[in-house]
Amino acid sequence: MFSFLRSPPLALLPPAPARALRSIPGLLGLAVLALVLGEPMRAHSDALVTSAAPLGILSLQFACGAGAVQTILASWDAFMLEHARLSLYWDMAFAPAYGLALAALGERLGGGLRRGAHGGHVTAWLPLLAAAADLLENVLHLLLIAGGALVVALPACAAALLKWALLAAWLASVLAGLFGRRR
Repeated sequence: MFSFLRSPPLALLPPAPARALRSIPGLLGLAVLALVLGEPMRAHSDALVTSAAPLGILSLQFACGAGAVQTILASWDAFMLEHARLSLYWDMAFAPAYGLALAALGERLGGGLRRGAHGGHVTAWLPLLAAAADLLENVLHLLLIAGGALVVALPACAAALLKWALLAAWLASVLAGLFGRRR
């Protein structure tokens, strides 16, 4: 079922583009792309800070109950709801960009784990899985903003928590691998 985890993510690409993405210029290009796509998302989120949503769109991400979601959405006027939608749309482009950038970095660093171990391949997949969770979360939050059923609040929050957990696991694995190599 998860046999794709046995190979690094960039192995799905032809060898030349995969090498290019793992190279220093390729990694820098991916990082710049992620930053360029992330900036408008952040700017729109900054317009969403209220007493009910002190972290802007992040407050909505971590609102796991229908009541909390209702409180946040009620604190945003029509102009702010448009900013929320735009932030989520920009995140739809940002998520694959950061997923690919971190996956390529993970591959370049050897996955953060022992070379030759399948664990390194799993580590390289974590950011792409996080990006997929992020995309699901964005769709669910767009449904909530559009007045959809509040029943999607919990799955949206679960997708957000999964995204952050996968990114934290990737970072921990890469750091453990980097510090473990120095021994």
